[in-house]
Amino acid sequence: MVGAVVTSAAAVAGGLIIVQVTGPSAPVYAATPPPLQLQYADAAPPARDELLRLAAAIESTPAGARPTGRFSFVRVGQWSLDFSSGRGRTEVGMVPQLISTWRAADGSGKVATVTLDRAGVADAPDVQGLVDAAARGEAEVDAYAPGQMGAVVAEPVPTDVDALERALYAHQPRSNGPQSAVRAVADLYRNNTVDQDVRVAALRFLARADGVFLRGTVTDRLGRPGLGVSVDDPDKGTRDLLVIDRRTGLLLAHESMFLRRPEQLPVKIPAVFGYVLYLDQDRRDNTS
Repeated sequence: MVGAVVTSAAAVAGGLIIVQVTGPSAPVYAATPPPLQLQYADAAPPARDELLRLAAAIESTPAGARPTGRFSFVRVGQWSLDFSSGRGRTEVGMVPQLISTWRAADGSGKVATVTLDRAGVADAPDVQGLVDAAARGEAEVDAYAPGQMGAVVAEPVPTDVDALERALYAHQPRSNGPQSAVRAVADLYRNNTVDQDVRVAALRFLARADGVFLRGTVTDRLGRPGLGVSVDDPDKGTRDLLVIDRRTGLLLAHESMFLRRPEQLPVKIPAVFGYVLYLDQDRRDNTS
């Protein structure tokens, strides 16, 4: 195994992709999904004002009843681009997974990961189709006793933007660069049920972060439109993109891509190497 990175759901519609790289004299590039279409692909303006407008709009919307239950539940889809080496060749294949996480405030919980059948997913590129495909597979389950399951941000998640900023930067240090802000928010959504007040605080946190640019209206790989914001890291040659639902403020997707070709990875630039789709979140009384 020479490496493993995450890629997007767009490739699912075409089924399994396998590329054999036979040697330096005959380079073959791995098939990666095309980047998402950006409204502002070039000369993107700062995202601050648009994020603050969205935060104000979400804050003024009636919140409704808060979900209850012992466990914070989050379900995401991710696709892994796997590089396997042997017998003088490298095989590259897309590996889709559905990951469900239950976490209680005491640090107990469960993570269930289902590696999806590619043929089953190919004809069902939608949320319910992914869940149904996972139901036909076998889950790898990790159970955690109290205190064993770490959290990006301990519950209750702060709703004050200053407190949330401190908590998120404790997880993804600001010193790592401007991409820390978008990655911290993406990680928060992977591990916590994010209620309306936290969504508002997260939007305001992103608005005050350096280097976050507006990409306008972006449609994610399940066809869900949202507000796109991104951060580029010129040192590492990467971009992190968030797609946020304009109605609810919920995070829909997090995409990572190479803007500059890394050594020893057979990809054409720009190349998506990370994609997470946020499918479901609520609170539940049990882990079944």
